[in-house]
Amino acid sequence: MKNTVWILSVLLGSLLAFSGAGCKDKAASEKPQTVEQGVAQLRAVLATASPEVNSNLYSGVAYGVRYGNFVGALMALDKIASDPSLNERQKKTVNDVIDLLKQAIQNQQNPPQPAQ
Repeated sequence: MKNTVWILSVLLGSLLAFSGAGCKDKAASEKPQTVEQGVAQLRAVLATASPEVNSNLYSGVAYGVRYGNFVGALMALDKIASDPSLNERQKKTVNDVIDLLKQAIQNQQNPPQPAQ
């Protein structure tokens, strides 16, 4: 009985350990579809960036997106994009979110007209 419990716990532990092993890279490499998804990816990708970059991310980008100030968020993203310490993956994610913010600004300025 004791051996059976031990074997089952080892099997369950290994199953849990290997079930999500390859998922992180795939999800992080996909292009975000919404601004909110983009900000979530930025948080993950820029976790190891400099304190100045993280300050711009949280107080500029995330705050601006949360309260609909897309222009302010775009300005903060431009500061992040110009940081020379970013690697290629971080730069690509920043540029993807910049594109999403530009679309959001256009949609905010040109709302769809109601059907008549």
